Amino acid sequence: MRSRVAAAAALLFLLSAGPNTGRAALNVAAPAGAPPVELLVFERADCTYCRVFRRDVLPQYRQAVREDAVPLRFVDIDRSDLGSLALKRRIDTLPTAVLMKNGSEVDRIVGYWGPDNFFKLLAHILARME
Repeated sequence: MRSRVAAAAALLFLLSAGPNTGRAALNVAAPAGAPPVELLVFERADCTYCRVFRRDVLPQYRQAVREDAVPLRFVDIDRSDLGSLALKRRIDTLPTAVLMKNGSEVDRIVGYWGPDNFFKLLAHILARME
């Protein structure tokens, strides 16, 4: 789990300098045998903020976070069985990013408040998982 904390700290450092800062890839992978962790982003096809999230966050996420450390998956709420997921509560706001560990919700980021805020919140959540 220490590698996730290091990843969160490095992610926060890289992204807190602002949008014009060069994004370096984090070379921190999940430790062997670590429980699976995944970031689910719930969206809907007609959601404007969901499209903005994809445009603003996804490229930076791919540059800053190794996919094998915390993979990101988009979930269309109109085409998915949300009842099969161990969510703590309903998805009422889109987009909503939910960090899942072993198939259960750890924490969530509700709505979209810009890429800098998203990455700061995500780094905070990952650091608390230790």
